[in-house]
Amino acid sequence: MLHLTESDLRFVVETVITRRRDYDHIVQLLRDKEDLLEPMLEDPKLIERLVRDEEAFLQISPHLLFSVLLRRVRIELEKEAYVFEAAPRGKRIPIFEAPAVAELLSNKQIRDYLADMLSSFARINSGILYWKEGGAWHMRRFSDVDMEDMIELTRLADPEMRPRLHKRIADIALFLSGIFPDQAALFESRSRSTFSDKPTLKDYEKQGRRFYSLAARETVHAPWGTTLEALAENFTFARRALNALSDRYLKKQRIRYFRAPDL
Repeated sequence: MLHLTESDLRFVVETVITRRRDYDHIVQLLRDKEDLLEPMLEDPKLIERLVRDEEAFLQISPHLLFSVLLRRVRIELEKEAYVFEAAPRGKRIPIFEAPAVAELLSNKQIRDYLADMLSSFARINSGILYWKEGGAWHMRRFSDVDMEDMIELTRLADPEMRPRLHKRIADIALFLSGIFPDQAALFESRSRSTFSDKPTLKDYEKQGRRFYSLAARETVHAPWGTTLEALAENFTFARRALNALSDRYLKKQRIRYFRAPDL
């Protein structure tokens, strides 16, 4: 489901509809009508405005931004044969899987999930947790963009909270390997005995698949369970979709939108 604000709708209407000026009336007509909004989100004028005016990135909600970018990446990849894979020492390797990545992005539930997931990383939440274990009190600061923090939190959390945490761990793996693949790839060719605390792309793949599968089995909402299972099975394609999005549209903006992760 699209979660667009009033200002989002206004941005879309003013950008796409150029022959009318009754914008308030059009916004009213579009509210809660996804069938009318969908083709507008694929209008080339939206991406042209975002590329031309970098400040436009900050004028709209993250959900609208990523909804537009994911649709644009799908349209582009439908016409291409390969996507690029980040490799050590800044190299980029063509992988001939563009059609499969585009097919994944044609699934509306997955596309909407990815837009929601990316939006959730625009703002990082952290806090300090105190707990008693082994007869002693412990303190630790947790961040919801740190995979190790979230894995530790699942050990301490009540059982009913674990499905949400499992989903978040998988989201972190997909987000970091998707939006910041170049940083994760730095450690691909290094000794894991020396750099055991630095996850590689393969590590993120393994953890992402594992925790999306766990979350899919635990969720009580059938549609989301199906989506999570699809992401577990197609984690690589989802990661490469975000790689393409990051490489083509976010490289100059990703540090403004997301805090640079300490991979």
